[in-house]
Amino acid sequence: MSAVAAPRDGDGARPDAPVPRGQVTGRAEMAPEERLLLLSAGGPANDDTIRQTARHGVDWPRFLGLAQLERAVPVIYPRFRAVVPDVIPGDVLDQMRRLALVSDFAMMHLESRLRESLHALGRAQVRVMLLKGAALAHSAYDGVRQRPMSDIDVLVDPKTARTARRVMLDAGWREITGGIPDAAYERHHHLPPLLDTRSRELQLEIHTALFPEGQPFAFDAPDLWQRAQSLGGGFPHAFVPDLAHSLLHACLHFLWSHQGRFGVWRTIRDINAISRSKPVDWRAFVAAARAARGDTSCYWTLRIAQVTAGVGVPADVLEALRPPRRSYVLHAIERHFLMNLFPVQFGCPSVALDHALWELAVMPRRSGHGEIRPWDQEAEFAVPHGEGSASRPARHSDRLRRFLASPGYIRSLLRLRG
Repeated sequence: MSAVAAPRDGDGARPDAPVPRGQVTGRAEMAPEERLLLLSAGGPANDDTIRQTARHGVDWPRFLGLAQLERAVPVIYPRFRAVVPDVIPGDVLDQMRRLALVSDFAMMHLESRLRESLHALGRAQVRVMLLKGAALAHSAYDGVRQRPMSDIDVLVDPKTARTARRVMLDAGWREITGGIPDAAYERHHHLPPLLDTRSRELQLEIHTALFPEGQPFAFDAPDLWQRAQSLGGGFPHAFVPDLAHSLLHACLHFLWSHQGRFGVWRTIRDINAISRSKPVDWRAFVAAARAARGDTSCYWTLRIAQVTAGVGVPADVLEALRPPRRSYVLHAIERHFLMNLFPVQFGCPSVALDHALWELAVMPRRSGHGEIRPWDQEAEFAVPHGEGSASRPARHSDRLRRFLASPGYIRSLLRLRG
């Protein structure tokens, strides 16, 4: 791709040097378990680095916990058994084997339920598009066993959403009782989730849009339908998104919807799979990201994929998407993201500071996002505090402690990189 000219720093400084495919940069911000897991989201060119990283200070029980959180075990088990069989403790390797076997059975059931559900929607003449993992399993991967997931996301026209829900209730799905009230979904981009009557671990979400009401992007369901591809396989009413649209959706979903702190392994692996499944028209992708007002979100998602897993993103693509910030600011933001990629332990001491750094990264006002922010709806979907929750004085004390820790955290972000 002959890149569109990239924005420059105010002082003319250049962004970070690109990382060639198959190479990753050393990240002291991340624990060995996190580095090792994200390396496994990249291609086979990472195998030598996986061998090196696996031999130095890995907390294997913690690594396994992170891999379970990301639903990565069935993918990494055969790879690590081949690449580092002599390094992983025997009990951990055996646990990975058993978890992978359980996942394989679960994915076989998911595939069966997906086919049953698509047939039922087809008989009702409801046009449907697979989204996220279900879509990528049938477009960028060789089936659901290569793309583990715990829920099925489908997109339908808003006018047929209630019909689709009734059809699914007749096809072995049931409503979830308790938890988040249905009223919270009135302005949401999908209906209340449904639970599989045959498996408590499997859910179905019927989407009417890609993002909640009031979302800031000029990219939504109509764009996907314009370039949708037939799923085939005897499902004339079922489709999957164009892979470039799946890539754009993955970037926006990770950095905006999840604020860069949930599902990182799956996101990076999906980006790598999309980029390898067929040649990506990167020029068209950059144009689409800009037109969607999502260029900064795409930059950070692709940058994280590049520096942690060596995903082959062309340097001129990153330059074209790069936020117009000074290099030392970009370095600090990058450090912040890398220190907070996994939801089990946050390095950032303050929610307010985390939000401020996210805005510094995404530049929502400059990007044309208006006043909408991804955390605006968090209160609607929050589980109420129970009797065992911390008291109000204790919560205020915790907030004060975190606020006082913020200057030290900011200094750590701004320190010179080794």
